[in-house]
Amino acid sequence: MKERRQLMASYELVASVQYFDLFSDADEHQILIKDTRTHEQREYRLSPVDFIAFLSEIDLYNNSHQNTEKFVHHIEEQYLNIGNRIVR
Repeated sequence: MKERRQLMASYELVASVQYFDLFSDADEHQILIKDTRTHEQREYRLSPVDFIAFLSEIDLYNNSHQNTEKFVHHIEEQYLNIGNRIVR
């Protein structure tokens, strides 16, 4: 439990989309996605360019009225995929 608190300490909430909370760690270029229904958490490490692009897309989403399901599918396909996943 202490390890989980330390892990979350470096993350900052950037968006709540559908039943997901998205957190970012700017120092490590990492994204944590937490399913609020199942409490499952997954971490992803992005290249610096992709990390900035991800945050830009979150910002655009927060300022628009996009289709939520379509947006979640897009970010999962583009950024939060198996190639970027951190396995602990």
